[in-house]
Amino acid sequence: MMTNNVAPIEVIKEAHRALAVLRALERAPCYRMHELVLLDWLRVIALAATRDELTSTACLLEASGLVRLEQHDENRVLELTERGQDVALGRATAEGVLRPGPDCPY
Repeated sequence: MMTNNVAPIEVIKEAHRALAVLRALERAPCYRMHELVLLDWLRVIALAATRDELTSTACLLEASGLVRLEQHDENRVLELTERGQDVALGRATAEGVLRPGPDCPY
């Protein structure tokens, strides 16, 4: 019997991926970044994701008020919100996003 349950490792990776995206946006000029750049960055830090997985992460972050999404043709640009910056820096927490430690590698 097949189920649609998500494996625990996928939940952990998603929380890390969400934090990594927020931290990348926090360091980006104008707090914005193209999704294809984020996909490459996630591969570099061993959190590789498919475009669908990044879309899922981006939608979760948008629903939590941590990013704004802009659609440009078939591509998406993510922009960090003030609340997203607070979460990225560990000043606030958000469900589904790992809280950064003092030596956060992202």
